[in-house]
Amino acid sequence: MKKAGKSLLVFLLSFALLVPSAATASAAIGQDSSEGTADFKHNTKAANAVKSATFSDIPSNFWAKDEIDYLVQNGIISGYTNGKFGINDAVKREHAAMILARALGIENESAPNPGFKDISVNRPSYRAIAALTQRGVFSKANYFNPNGTLKRSHMAKIITEGFGFKYSYLVSFKDVQSSDPFYKYITTLGSAGIAGGSNGYFMPNKVLNRTEFSVFIARALENRFRTGVQVDIQSAQYEPDGRLKLNLIMYNNTRQTAFNIKGRYSLYTGSTLVAQTSSTREYKNISIGANQKKAVALYFSSSEIKNRVSLSQLNNSYLGYEHSWNYYN
Repeated sequence: MKKAGKSLLVFLLSFALLVPSAATASAAIGQDSSEGTADFKHNTKAANAVKSATFSDIPSNFWAKDEIDYLVQNGIISGYTNGKFGINDAVKREHAAMILARALGIENESAPNPGFKDISVNRPSYRAIAALTQRGVFSKANYFNPNGTLKRSHMAKIITEGFGFKYSYLVSFKDVQSSDPFYKYITTLGSAGIAGGSNGYFMPNKVLNRTEFSVFIARALENRFRTGVQVDIQSAQYEPDGRLKLNLIMYNNTRQTAFNIKGRYSLYTGSTLVAQTSSTREYKNISIGANQKKAVALYFSSSEIKNRVSLSQLNNSYLGYEHSWNYYN
C-alpha cells in the first residue's frame, strides 16, 4: 500500500508540473483596447493605392512599404530625384507641413500670411504652412524654422489638430506625464492606434525620420494601417425587420491573435446621431490572426436607431468605435 501510495503521489506531482495552474493560465492572457472612427471615404483612397512605388532604398519586404506606397500613389509624398526615398532622413518641419497639407487636401488653399520671417510667399511650402497655421495646427511665432527637425511629441500635436481627432485618454505612456503640454495629443494618437510607442514608452523627444512620419500620416488616413483592432465600413443597409446592418472589415493590426473581441459603436451623419449600441457588442466565436482581417457584420437593433436617415445619407456617415480584445502573451 505504501508503495502504491508513493507511486500515485509521484504521478500526481508529475501531472501537476505538466498542467499549468488556473492562475498561470489566466496570467498568460492579456487584454488591450483601441478606438477610432471609420467612414466610406477610406474605401476610395484604399482603392487608389494599387501600384507599388519603386525606391532604390526600399526593399520589397521593408516594414513600412505598404504605407509609403499608399501615400505615393495618392500624391501625398514623393522621393528624391536620385531614386531614393530617404528612409532614415530626418523629416524637416516644412516638409512635414507640405505632407500633412496634401493629406488633408488643403495644400492649394489660400490663407492669410502667417507672418513667419523665415517663410517667404515664394517658398514652395508657403501655402501649406499658411493654411495649417490658419487652422491652428502650427502656432504663430516670429520664425517657423522650416529646416528644423520634428520630434514625436510635435508630430502628435500637428496630426491630432490637423485631422481634428477628438481628445482621448484611453492609452497612456510611462514617459509622458499628464502635466506634459503634449500629453493630450500623445494619448489621443495612442488611443486611436496611430502612435503605439514601444514597451509602454512613447519617446516624445525622438526625432522622426521620413519613414516614421509617413507611417503616422498613413495611419491617420487609413484604419487598415492603424495598430490594434480597427474597422472600415464597406456598406450599410436597413433590414426588413427594422435593424440597421453595417458590413465591416475588421483589422487585427497586432502581433497576436485577437479573440473575445468586444465593441461599442456610434453611427453619425454630420452631427446627427443615427444609431448607437446600448450595450457592448460581442463577436462570439470570432478570432483574427496577427496582421489579418475578417469581414464581420454589425447590427443596430430598431431601438438603437435614433434617427432613420436615407441610404444616401448612410453612405456619407461615419462610425465611432471602441474595441477591447484578449490575446495570449
